[in-house]
Amino acid sequence: MSNVTAITGFAHLHDLPCYLLSFGEAKVVVSSYGAQVLSYQPKPDQELLWLSPLAVWQQQQPIRGGVPVCWPWFGSADSKLNPQQQSLPNHGLVRTRHWTLQQSRVTADYSELCLSVQVKEFPYQAKSTPTNKAEPTKTTELLLSLRLTATSLSINLSCEQSLLQQAALHSYFKVDNLAQTQVNGIGEHYRDKVLQNRLVTADPDLRFNKEIDRIYSHAAAELALNSALHQVAITQQGFDSTVVWNPGEARSATIADLAKDSYQQFVCVESARLDLSSEAPLCLTQFISLQQS
Repeated sequence: MSNVTAITGFAHLHDLPCYLLSFGEAKVVVSSYGAQVLSYQPKPDQELLWLSPLAVWQQQQPIRGGVPVCWPWFGSADSKLNPQQQSLPNHGLVRTRHWTLQQSRVTADYSELCLSVQVKEFPYQAKSTPTNKAEPTKTTELLLSLRLTATSLSINLSCEQSLLQQAALHSYFKVDNLAQTQVNGIGEHYRDKVLQNRLVTADPDLRFNKEIDRIYSHAAAELALNSALHQVAITQQGFDSTVVWNPGEARSATIADLAKDSYQQFVCVESARLDLSSEAPLCLTQFISLQQS
């Protein structure tokens, strides 16, 4: 059966407002808090995304796992986006906002849902006038659209306004054996954040045997995540970077909403647009599908 239904709670997050999309056997759960996809099962009991069992959402806490939405900056805010060096949350402003349902529909080919959020407080939009009064800040609308078919999920993040803006779909993919997991076709050149952003050249097939925090600026549009659990195809559009992250054992122990050894259960493969050279609209998409063995 195919439909879009409002539900309350998912996994241990019992009071979280969510939507359930179904199309045939495939199911997706997305929270209106942060417009965060929490689950994607292309087949019954075949989960592709990972959600931390210690994830919380009350008191303005971002949810650990699923597909967080990072916008209008990725990581800490660049000085171009934060010229006054204010204290700002990592990964932007919308992970802890309640988004509004814009529309939903079910056709013979897919189930679809669109959520939106209005944002006013862009730090870099506040410019001083001769009277030392800040100019009015324009409201910006951000949209997240999901389309679920029998074989794939597409996640699209868009903003029609031309702005200096960064964005990322920070996807946590579920794996069952980190040592046997690879990201194939990612590319040879990356900036290593573990090594103070050093430029590195390495094997284009990425394995996980230590803390990984890399930004690939020339990644392929089509990637394969291979693990003992399953093979996942990841296709990207509107991106200029792919970020791959796994905290490893030592770093994981310092993160409050990660259980012991849970770093072995996921890898993040994130579609991102990080360029800040000019103002531009945003249209960033990640397609996820289960490869047939």
